[in-house]
Amino acid sequence: MLNIASFFNHKNLIFRLFLHIFLVIILASCTKGDVLASPIYDEGIDYKRIYSENKYKKTKKIEVVEFFGLFCPHCRNFSPVINRWAEKLPANVEFKKLHVPFREVSHQRLYFTLKKMGLIDKYLDKLFADIQDKRLPLKDFLSITIWVEDNGLSLADFEKEWNSNKVKKDMKEASSLMKLFKVTGVPQIIVDGVFLTSPAMVGSNKRIIGLLDYLIEERNP
Repeated sequence: MLNIASFFNHKNLIFRLFLHIFLVIILASCTKGDVLASPIYDEGIDYKRIYSENKYKKTKKIEVVEFFGLFCPHCRNFSPVINRWAEKLPANVEFKKLHVPFREVSHQRLYFTLKKMGLIDKYLDKLFADIQDKRLPLKDFLSITIWVEDNGLSLADFEKEWNSNKVKKDMKEASSLMKLFKVTGVPQIIVDGVFLTSPAMVGSNKRIIGLLDYLIEERNP
C-alpha cells in the first residue's frame, strides 16, 4: 500500500509540475502580446519633460506645436505625416506649426505672411521645393516679391500683410517660445508645454505619431 500511495503521489507531483510550466508559458505569451500591442515610450529617450512656465499649461485645449524651417529637409519629409495626423485630432487638441528664425529670418516672415493671407496650406510644399530643390534663396524682400509675382499672388496684398503687426507678433511669439522650450533643432514638437520630442528622438516619422497620441492621452484630465 505504501508503494502504491507513493507512486500516485509521484504522478500527482509530475502533473502539477507540467501544469505549472503550461500556465507560465501561457502567461508569458499573453504578456508578450500586450507588449507588442502597446508600444513603450521611454521618458528621457523618446521624449523629455519640460520644466518651465508657459501659457500652454493654462489653456483648456491640449496644444501641440511643431517647430520647423523651410530650409530643413527633415521638416519637409515630416510635414505630410504630421499634417495628416493633425486632420484627425479631437476637438480638445489644437495643432500649430511655428517657423523658427534659424538661418533666414525672411523665411519665417514669409511663412507667417502667407499664413495670414490664408495661403500657406496651398504653397507650403512649393516653398519647400523652391528653397531646397531649386535653391531659391528668398533671403530678402526683393527676391521674395519676385517669387510672389511669379506665383500669381497680389503683391499689394502680400506687402500689406508682410508689414502687418500680426505677422510681426507671430514671429516674435515663435522666436520667444523657441527660446523658452530650448528648441535647438527642427523638427521638434512640444505637447501642451510639458513634453518635447522629435522624429530623431523616437527614430522615425511613423513612431512619433504613436508617441504624440500617447503624450496627448497623458495630458487628458
